[in-house]
Amino acid sequence: MARFSRMTKIDTARRAFLRGNAVSVTHHVPWAVEGFEGVCRRCDECIHACEEAILTTGDGGFPTVDFRRGACTFCGACVVACRYGALDREVTPAWQIRVRFGPDCLSVRGVTCRSCGDACESRAIAFRLAVGGRAIPQVDTVACDGCGACVTVCPTHAVQIEEAV
Repeated sequence: MARFSRMTKIDTARRAFLRGNAVSVTHHVPWAVEGFEGVCRRCDECIHACEEAILTTGDGGFPTVDFRRGACTFCGACVVACRYGALDREVTPAWQIRVRFGPDCLSVRGVTCRSCGDACESRAIAFRLAVGGRAIPQVDTVACDGCGACVTVCPTHAVQIEEAV
């Protein structure tokens, strides 16, 4: 019986589409190098090293970030733990993600809530007054570092992190 030592490349976006998910919810770990899936050996060392415990085993066994578990502090423990060069702190910015507010956002619906703005240490989330006394959240994409702190504090899970294309 032949054994294959060569790893196959897994297209996580295609896999998500075939499973009926129009948008993949996976986020690579910070500082992922170009061609991450080809370099990562899925050893889980970065997952065990994550001080915030936000790294999990995702689709295809690759490490992914689950912002519902907390925020990234950019401590770099995952980079130090990676022995195969799949993560590199020289990759800047740490990742290409953006914040989006879904229709369940309380502020968008006219209910006073600023949890995401209060949790944002970089002050990238501001609230713009709108007609009817509502305050609509807006993200300063330059100031946002993508830590994900806004995700866990949202009472309606309306804050979504997406990979920028």
